[in-house]
Amino acid sequence: MAAKYSYKGVKGSKYTEGKIEAINKDEAAYKLKEQKIIITSLEKISGKEEVKVKKNKVKKNKKAPKKVPVHEIIVFTKKLETMVRAGLPILETIGMIRDQTEDAGLKWIIDKIYNDIESGTPLSDAFAKHSNIFNNVYINLLRAGESSGKVDLFLSKLVVSMEKDEKIRSSIKGALTYPIVLLVVATAVIILMMIYVVPVFQEMFAGVEGGLPAPTQVIVGMSEFLRDPLRGGILALVITAVIFSISFAVKKNFKLRKIWHKVILKLPLFGELIQKSALSKISMIQGNLTAAGVPVIEALDISASSIDNIIIKEAMIDVKRGVFSGEPLSKLFENKKSIFPMTFTAMVSVGERTGNMEEMFDSIASYYEEEMDATVSKLTEMLEPIMIVFMGGTIGFILVAMYMPMFQMGGAL
Repeated sequence: MAAKYSYKGVKGSKYTEGKIEAINKDEAAYKLKEQKIIITSLEKISGKEEVKVKKNKVKKNKKAPKKVPVHEIIVFTKKLETMVRAGLPILETIGMIRDQTEDAGLKWIIDKIYNDIESGTPLSDAFAKHSNIFNNVYINLLRAGESSGKVDLFLSKLVVSMEKDEKIRSSIKGALTYPIVLLVVATAVIILMMIYVVPVFQEMFAGVEGGLPAPTQVIVGMSEFLRDPLRGGILALVITAVIFSISFAVKKNFKLRKIWHKVILKLPLFGELIQKSALSKISMIQGNLTAAGVPVIEALDISASSIDNIIIKEAMIDVKRGVFSGEPLSKLFENKKSIFPMTFTAMVSVGERTGNMEEMFDSIASYYEEEMDATVSKLTEMLEPIMIVFMGGTIGFILVAMYMPMFQMGGAL
């Protein structure tokens, strides 16, 4: 026997609601899907069965979180995509995910989204209220999914995009972490030698006639300086203050930050890594937004806003301005050869000629992702021997300097 179901949803980016008859909830969902209605709520209003979405208690006085871990957002989007693809109503899906979410900040946001959708707010608009968590790419792809009736497809694109973006971030972080860890270890070993090993030799050479060799005097002097709580403490404070001052100045002063970003791009391999990661990210975003039907100028603007390096960001802004002149996108990228290499512009040109920019941007993103992985490997291979030579050379110099008085005494005999 057929039952009546009350539904709310989105059709062609417009909110819609009504009633539909079906044997069960699955059939009702199928009928609405055939009408290209994206379901946000579907409830039985007659018969014995009545599905109620359980509401989780969220503290009303809790403030909106400023940040949510990227991994949590990826997991949330994966769950959303899987359940929507299975045909579950969006409101019910979001309620279920909210109940499963452990991160307090994300749970708070999902609850707000749930309440907005329940009151009739379109899906993308509900997410857009939390732009500090869900960026422009996320919102635009959701909006495209609503308009086309393919929310699951664009959610899938979002998951792939975020996972690749996270991989890029991790690769850069890993490449930078390795030399820093080695440098910290090397510095710690040298300081320990200066504090505990050098004094032992210093006592042995206390009565040496004719004085200590110059290298030995330098090492002993440094050891005494570091062992002095006052002088050593002042040095540590000065170094810390200088590092924090430079870091703060670069962060707050646009001109200094721009100079720093320019220097980074000039560094061997490091600059190459930053550039390739940016090109991969730009291509990935452009491909997704092109698929979503976002206008070129808006897509370029969103891509530019996603890039941290000021030099690359400004190049993207210049390309966006150039679009108004009517020049092909490939030509505009070509005008910025220092940022966009020949391979990049050639592939964009092919996409323009074939009329398949979405697929070409996806190919460019994959190409530069592989190039970035190769650069990370090169960087690791290059830094490892350099750091070993540095550590070995420094420790070797200290040991030779401390043994020089012995050689000197042996020669005198």
